[in-house]
Amino acid sequence: MSSGFTRAWPRTVRRWPTYNLFRRRAEPDLVCAVPNDFPVPAFVTGEAWTYAGSISSPSEAPPGFSAEVAERGAETCGFHLFHQLPAVTAAPEPAWRAVG
Repeated sequence: MSSGFTRAWPRTVRRWPTYNLFRRRAEPDLVCAVPNDFPVPAFVTGEAWTYAGSISSPSEAPPGFSAEVAERGAETCGFHLFHQLPAVTAAPEPAWRAVG
């Protein structure tokens, strides 16, 4: 006998949230990431911070941003503060080569 209900399977694909980024004017390496569907924290409003764009996928995340840590921060306080690290660039080729 069927009850007419179907079993709900757990969702295995997690949605990547879009994060709005705000940079502190006096300390440009300090960034506040706020999930798009969360309110912007009161300390970010005003002239001390500026909007610095948004990221909607892991490939767009700046160096220093950790999705796992950002998710935990958003769950506990609604935002994630991090220091943006310098971009990693490939080491330049030496101008000379040893002859073997």
